Amino acid sequence: MIPNAVANTQLDTGMRPATRRNRTRERILVESTRLFLAHGFAGVSVDAIVDAAGVARSSFYRFFSNRDDVISSIIRPVFASGMSMMQGLERLPPRETMDGVFRVYLNLWTADPAALQLTMRMGGSHFRLFDEGHHEFRRQLTRLVRLVEPSGVLLNGSGDNTARIIARIAVSVLDIYRNETDLETLYLQTMRGLLIKPEASP
Repeated sequence: MIPNAVANTQLDTGMRPATRRNRTRERILVESTRLFLAHGFAGVSVDAIVDAAGVARSSFYRFFSNRDDVISSIIRPVFASGMSMMQGLERLPPRETMDGVFRVYLNLWTADPAALQLTMRMGGSHFRLFDEGHHEFRRQLTRLVRLVEPSGVLLNGSGDNTARIIARIAVSVLDIYRNETDLETLYLQTMRGLLIKPEASP
C-alpha cells in the first residue's frame, strides 16, 4: 500500500503539468483579448501575443494554430455560455423571462467583460470565425422575446425590434456602468426602462 504522503505527491506531480498547461493557455487568451480590444485583430501579431503573455512561440503553437484559432477560442465560449443560460427562460412569466434575458448579458459580463466586449467589436472578414455561434445565440434570443410579445409587456410592442435593441445596447450599457458599485441594479433598471412597460398601479 502506498503511504498517503507518497500517494499525494504522486498525484500532485501528475496534475502539475496539466495545470501549468491550462494556466499558459488561459494567459494567452487573456492577453490576446486585451490586445485585440486595444489594437484590433489586424493590429495584433503572434509575436505581440507571446510577448504580452510571457510565453515562447512554441508554447503558443502548442495550443493554437494561428490568431484565427485564438479569437475563435475567446468568442465561441461566450455565445455557448449565453445559449446555456437562456435554457428554460420561456417557462417563466413574461417579465421574468425578459429579466432573464437581460441577466444573460449581465452574467456574461461578470464572467469575462473583455471577452463579451470583443464579441461586439469583431466583424468583417473575421466574423466567419464565430458566425455560427453568433447566429444561434441571436436566434435563441429573438425566439424568447417573440414569445413574450403577445403578453403586451414590451414597450415597443415588437419582439424582433426588442431583440435587436438588446443585442445592440446591452454590452454598451454594462460598459457605461462598469465602475459603479450597483452596476447590476443600474443595468437592469436601464434595460427595463428602455424596453418594458411599467407595471400597472394596483
